Amino acid sequence: MDYDSAPEGKGAGPSKMSPDDLRKLGKKWCERIRAAEKREQDWMDEAEAAEKAYTVDTSSESRGEIPDFNILHSNVETIVPAIYNSTPSPDIRPRHNNRDEAGKLVSDLLERAIAVQIDDSRLDAEIEALAQDAFLAGRGVVRVKFDASEEPQPPMEMMDPNTGEITLMEQPAKVVGERVMFENVSWRDFRCGNAKRLQDLPWVAFRHCLTQEEAEKIDADLFDQQREGESYGDDDFDLDVWEIWCRETQSVYFVTDDGSKVLGVTGDPMGLSGFFPMALPVQPIRATGRIMPICPYTVYKSLAQELDQVTRRIRAITSGLKVVGFVAGPTGDLERLADQEDNTLVPIANLEGIAAVGGIDKAIMWWPVQHAILVLRELYVAREQVKQGIYEITGISDIIRGQGAASETATAQNIKTQWGSLRIKKMQRLIERQVRDLFVITAEIIAMHFSIETLQKMAGIEIPPEAQRLLQKPMDHYRIDVESDSTVRADATSQRQEKAEFLNASAQYFATMAPIAQSAPGAVGPMIEIFASFARSYSLGKSAEDAIEEMVKAAQETAKNPAPNPQQEAAKAAMQMEQDAQASKQKLETERLQFEVEKAKLDVQLKSADLDLRRDDQRLREAEADFNAVKVAAELDMEEDQQRAVKIGDAS
Repeated sequence: MDYDSAPEGKGAGPSKMSPDDLRKLGKKWCERIRAAEKREQDWMDEAEAAEKAYTVDTSSESRGEIPDFNILHSNVETIVPAIYNSTPSPDIRPRHNNRDEAGKLVSDLLERAIAVQIDDSRLDAEIEALAQDAFLAGRGVVRVKFDASEEPQPPMEMMDPNTGEITLMEQPAKVVGERVMFENVSWRDFRCGNAKRLQDLPWVAFRHCLTQEEAEKIDADLFDQQREGESYGDDDFDLDVWEIWCRETQSVYFVTDDGSKVLGVTGDPMGLSGFFPMALPVQPIRATGRIMPICPYTVYKSLAQELDQVTRRIRAITSGLKVVGFVAGPTGDLERLADQEDNTLVPIANLEGIAAVGGIDKAIMWWPVQHAILVLRELYVAREQVKQGIYEITGISDIIRGQGAASETATAQNIKTQWGSLRIKKMQRLIERQVRDLFVITAEIIAMHFSIETLQKMAGIEIPPEAQRLLQKPMDHYRIDVESDSTVRADATSQRQEKAEFLNASAQYFATMAPIAQSAPGAVGPMIEIFASFARSYSLGKSAEDAIEEMVKAAQETAKNPAPNPQQEAAKAAMQMEQDAQASKQKLETERLQFEVEKAKLDVQLKSADLDLRRDDQRLREAEADFNAVKVAAELDMEEDQQRAVKIGDAS
């Protein structure tokens, strides 16, 4: 991460501090780190000895620590795969309102983004290293880093509204390539302040071995200023630097191991709710009220030493078990006989003399090994008893190691598996909590520092504005966890058996409850709640758990609006049908009466119209008769006029 670009917060920047202040600051932190080392020196010596025994360090100064029977290596190699052997899966859900679509979208988005970070950052390797440090030395630490690169943006044209002049304005660089990285911190390179609880640590520190170039990148001017006048020889040197995170000042300090130089001071770089860029250290053995780690090897070291002593005695006695004997006189023929292959006849010169003394058994006096064999048998028994004592202390039963006696019944082995694995499960929960806390930190970094473009590319979904606003809210709105048993790969056969058992038990439960649900529909809600509580005892996976939760919600909704009684509904329906039939009949009768009235009115109107028509027809006939009379009279007048005209013509 580019710490130089981070806000300063409460911490004063290096450029604001005088050289004297920087020297005092470096000396103060150097004294605190030395005090932490002194406080934990006994534990660190024990952890160092355990690691040398585990790695079979054959250097001369540590030769005395190398075990003859390396039970420590066996135990660590057994425990670590048993407590972590599978890539964890994040399980993120809205804490309160599960029906909030935007909240559900954000939780899915964070799940996908964290899954991408897990794949890109090799989280598996870092958690395995943490588990090995925890169960070998007594403390395991994984820190989280945020890394991003900046992409320069082209200048933007700006026009002056008064003059109309166009100028180029520099744009801030665009942050691209954001990613979260996980890093296991060796127990040697971690220090912390004193407290009664790990949650109350005042400061934590991580040691780095930096080259001059890397040290200068923290603050080049300050680095040159503080090394002025000092001779380093060539420029290719390594420098031990402590990166110190102080909760009180909310600042991060970079100080050389000797406290002579402060290479940088910056404010809170990531703005995490817990400030520290790490989850709580994993310490398998802890005492209440103290944070001092305890090396697990120390708990059974005396038994391990006893085991080594017995093994050395077994080796010494085994090396002395030789078939040798004494013979009187020349031994040439007998030596040749001892060196021959099977089915070989060897001539012996003094066969009569050997036979005279009672044969070869009498001629040779063998070295007595019977007593050594008896002691060797007892030593092997004693070694097994010491090993069993170590397994009882560490909780590694024979069934967990894949061993079992042929005489044991399956029930006996199941009991040993169930109860012998309780301590292993406790250790598994330690790793699960560590991974969960790392997921919380990762979710906070993603929400605060990742761009929307990066998130959309990672998740492959469009992020609406409402979901973008939810990303800015604190992560306590979401329940961030590790999917059940995802850090430990369970046996496939046992998984199938557990699921089959769940399905059979579910079928029996619902078959038993079906009559009750039919007679009392209001009992469906409590019945489903009982089933959900029963289902939670199985490791079904997130999808099945979500489906069961949806079933519970549906049952609750049904309980709020219970279904009516079928018989009552049938009676109501029949009554409604009868009422509808009566209403229809009454309506038809009313319509018939209205039709009769309308028909009578139409008949009266029709008769009146017929009478009017007859009257009109009579008047028409009378008019026609009048017209015909007038016509006849007119025709007569015309004939008379014609006759008069003829007469006048004849007269003339």
